[in-house]
Amino acid sequence: MIRDKPIKNLKWFFTHIVEKTVLRKFASIRFVESPEIDSEQACLVLMNHYSFNDGAILHRLNRQLLKKQFRVMVVEDQLKAFIPLKYVGCFSIRKASREVIESLNYAAGLLKDPNNMLGIYPQGEVYSQHLERIHFENGLSVILKKSSKTTFQVIFGVTLLDYLDSFKPHARVYLSEYAGDRDLKKMESAYNEFYASCKNKQRKLHNPPSRTLSEE
Repeated sequence: MIRDKPIKNLKWFFTHIVEKTVLRKFASIRFVESPEIDSEQACLVLMNHYSFNDGAILHRLNRQLLKKQFRVMVVEDQLKAFIPLKYVGCFSIRKASREVIESLNYAAGLLKDPNNMLGIYPQGEVYSQHLERIHFENGLSVILKKSSKTTFQVIFGVTLLDYLDSFKPHARVYLSEYAGDRDLKKMESAYNEFYASCKNKQRKLHNPPSRTLSEE
C-alpha cells in the first residue's frame, strides 16, 4: 500500500497549477444541487469514474464546497504512474493482494476524523460514462462494515459531459446526500437511481424536441 503523505506547501501548487492545468480542458464545470455539509462529520464521496480528469474535479469539489482534508483511494497502478499525488492526499489500493485489507482498514479509519473527505470511485476502474448502470466493488462493503459505529455523511456525485457549441466539454457534477442504510447493495441501487435521474436531466437540457426523449 502506498500511503498519502500530504505536504502543506504542495497544496498551493496542486490547486493553482495542477488542478488549473487539468481542468483547463473544460469549457465549464458546474456543481449542481450541492447538499449541506456537516463540519462535525467526515464525508464519504462516491463518484462515477470516467477519466483521469476525475481527480482534479473531485479536488475542486472538495476545495470549493466540502472544505475538508482531501483523501482519495486510487488504484495502485494509477498512483504509481503519478506518485506525486500521494503528497496531495491520495493513497493506493491493490486488488487481489494481501495489502487490500490494509487499504480498506486505512480508509475506514479516515472516516473517524470529521475533518476528512474520503473520495472513492466504487467502480474501481475507469469506465465509459455511457454505461447504463454503475457497479460497486465489494471493497466498499468492507469499509462500511468497519465504519458501522462511525457517523459520517455520504455524498453521491455523478459527472456528465456535453460539448454542444464548444470545442471543450461542459461538465455538470450532480450531487446528492444519501441518508439510507449503509449496505452495499442498497447504496448501489440508490446510486443508480440517482445516476439515471441525472442522465435524464442532462438529456433534457437545451430544450431538445420531445420526440427525441423517452417517456420515462
